[in-house]
Amino acid sequence: MSAPLRFVFGGQYDRVADLPAVAATMGRDIENHIVASPKDAFALLSSGEEGYAGGELSSSFYMTMRSKLGDDCPLVGLPVWISRSFRHSNVWVREDSDIESPADLAGKTVALPEYGMTMAVWLRGLFHDEYGVRPQDISWITHRTPVGLDEATLKLPQDVNITPAPDARSLPDLLRDGVADAWIGAGTYPPPRGIRRLFRDAPGAERDYFARTGIFPVMHTLVVRREVLEGQPELAQQLVDAFEATKRQAEKRLWSTSVSYPTLPWTLAAVEEQYAAMGGDPWPYGLERNRPTTDALGRYLVDQDLVWADLPIENYFLPLEPTTHKEQS
Repeated sequence: MSAPLRFVFGGQYDRVADLPAVAATMGRDIENHIVASPKDAFALLSSGEEGYAGGELSSSFYMTMRSKLGDDCPLVGLPVWISRSFRHSNVWVREDSDIESPADLAGKTVALPEYGMTMAVWLRGLFHDEYGVRPQDISWITHRTPVGLDEATLKLPQDVNITPAPDARSLPDLLRDGVADAWIGAGTYPPPRGIRRLFRDAPGAERDYFARTGIFPVMHTLVVRREVLEGQPELAQQLVDAFEATKRQAEKRLWSTSVSYPTLPWTLAAVEEQYAAMGGDPWPYGLERNRPTTDALGRYLVDQDLVWADLPIENYFLPLEPTTHKEQS
């Protein structure tokens, strides 16, 4: 009997929870391994030391790696998005700041964990496309050593002012103390003292952005080791279908009218509203159904000089669709 395929994830995501059971119905033995954070998953996959068949990896880090290594890249991206999120809500300023729009960030200093992290790639693209602010118009302070890319693979622009944080203060402290004028990051709950979101109505701005662009930013991509896919031409499609079926199981729990699975009182109302706003499936897998999103991400990485080559999006993600979508089209 062959060994199970082990996939590593940085969280207890509802959309992967049923993967082992769903895969078993397809004749595949898959194990989920949950680690403390996505960063830990990135590091494990990039090192290749733990024998994982695949898992979640930062989309921007993966695309930088693929652009550098080409077909020698040990990881292959599938159009399955382990994490995706609108990011308007992840820009922070001081409560008393006169910065009210990304346009006001020109000439300012922004602190963030890593320059090349996917969240920041999306936000810089947003700043430029919608507010005319280029990455070169801002000074950037980074807070940690890059995760998931070694020094030979990391690509950073030469015409942008990027400096490491001056000391060990946290990103919120750098903002509060005036070292930075804004902070890009996941934030905390409750929000740190003395800090507010730049977008005062972030959900409204995000809904408007999606309605105009059709873009729902992808953050973490499912990657599979190339050596695992070699010699098994059917495996990539099976994985896309397994993750699609697993996601559908999570959706059934969200739509439950008898039991509330999430710990929220009006879950069903939120589900109904968001499915209507997104035009059906709010979390689609497959390359064609995500073209506005993947094309924008590819363009942003090129424009921000974070990839080694301008590759077609099909070079990053296998051009697959879930079988259920094919049958419905």
